[in-house]
Amino acid sequence: MNANPELSDALRPAFEAIPEEVAHHGTEPPAPEAVYVVPGHESALNPDTAVVVGDRGTGKSFWSAALNGEATRVVIGRQLKRLKLDRVKVSWGYSSATSNQHHPSRRRLKSLLEQGYQPEDIWRTVILYQLIEDTQHSALLADDDWEARVAKVAADPEAEERLLAELDSALKSRGERHLIVFDALDRLGDDWAQIRTLLRGLLRVGLDLRDYRAIRTKFFLRPDLWEDSRVWAFPDASKLTHGRVMLEWHRADLYGLLWHQLGNDPQAGPVFRAWLAERFDEHFESMTIGSELVHVVSEALRSSEAIQAEVLQAIASPFMGRNRRRGKTYTWLPTHLADAKGQISPRSFLIALKQAHTMTERQHGDTQLLLHFEGIKHGVQEASRVRLRELKEDYPWVEQLLEPLRGMTVPAGAEEVKARWQEHGVVAAIRQAALESETDDDAARPYLPPHALESPSVGQSDEDALIEAAIDIGVMNRTADQRLNIPDLFRVAAGIGRRGGVRAIR
Repeated sequence: MNANPELSDALRPAFEAIPEEVAHHGTEPPAPEAVYVVPGHESALNPDTAVVVGDRGTGKSFWSAALNGEATRVVIGRQLKRLKLDRVKVSWGYSSATSNQHHPSRRRLKSLLEQGYQPEDIWRTVILYQLIEDTQHSALLADDDWEARVAKVAADPEAEERLLAELDSALKSRGERHLIVFDALDRLGDDWAQIRTLLRGLLRVGLDLRDYRAIRTKFFLRPDLWEDSRVWAFPDASKLTHGRVMLEWHRADLYGLLWHQLGNDPQAGPVFRAWLAERFDEHFESMTIGSELVHVVSEALRSSEAIQAEVLQAIASPFMGRNRRRGKTYTWLPTHLADAKGQISPRSFLIALKQAHTMTERQHGDTQLLLHFEGIKHGVQEASRVRLRELKEDYPWVEQLLEPLRGMTVPAGAEEVKARWQEHGVVAAIRQAALESETDDDAARPYLPPHALESPSVGQSDEDALIEAAIDIGVMNRTADQRLNIPDLFRVAAGIGRRGGVRAIR
């Protein structure tokens, strides 16, 4: 093993400090030192990009909150100078926070619709409310109740349009822009019909606002919302969809995030940065953000896979076994954390590393490695547990889809998969859960069945529609011979086997 004992000893606290749950919750901006600016995410963070699509864990809520924080916006802006974020004000148009006073909650939106207000009038009110804050017009919508605010805007659309033009002109004259961010849009309503109605109205408003120069909107969408054609059923929707950006993490991005995590750790950071400078002549750039010091990963450590692999080899097993026949650790780990579309969540990556370190310390501490190959396999198992649990939160029907497949081996024929679903009554169970959710007003979030079940294609069975839904969200994919495969990221925790793969959790 090509371990560096001194470096490993210094870095142990940093791996232990990786949180058990590395998701970003709510609207509170992350700490400046927690922001790793992925070079490939520049388009997603550009105020001129209206539609950003990303799976759970790819950074939708993180970037929403980071853009809404002054200090974190500075961290982003200093590294992505072309975006000129120092001249951009950002506010919330919608979020997961029910206590956010800047926008109506899911229940309040439902009430406004029931009272007969049009979705476009609701969203125009929300946007105008953000734009007039701290201006001479702030008293116009000072009412405490969203109904009263919406009623004012809906009653005089001409006045609202004149005010928008005036606000846009004032922003332009100062060389500024105002960006309104919309996140957690799958929580707009209690069912698909309500979500589509509200989201379609919001997107139409966003399209109208493209005519302004200094007023911008950004919509962070889940893949199922992006792929739902009924959401985009309005004139000129292509003007929004044409410029959409996918939030993706590539292998080099994940390791760059790891170096950022280690380099900014208060205990391990100085040793790690000094070691990189001495061994590879790679230096972190340090920037002061308020009272915080943020260390920025060098370009080579962000993008050179050769250098990244050498750095990893100083703290981890070079191969996933006793020799190279089991594969190189650098490539093996991200590959086994990818979903069926090849996408990797940074959250899964960090959880796998933390658990790999814990298991290495417990069972292979005599190797002086931080990440032993057996520990890494265990880390993938634990990341699979967490990822599957997260997926069920967003798509609760996934549990009913995967449970009947427990114990089988993939790849498998579609007929075998469908037979298991039919035997367990999966389609009926999903539909029943959706009906029960519609009557549960206290549910934290609605149970949304796959919209493919609402109207399967001609000649397509319900089970075929379920397969397509699973493929759409990256839980399944078809092999070259048309069998169905499930990636390690989901099958391990679901108790589904694969010859030669990471051992499933039984």
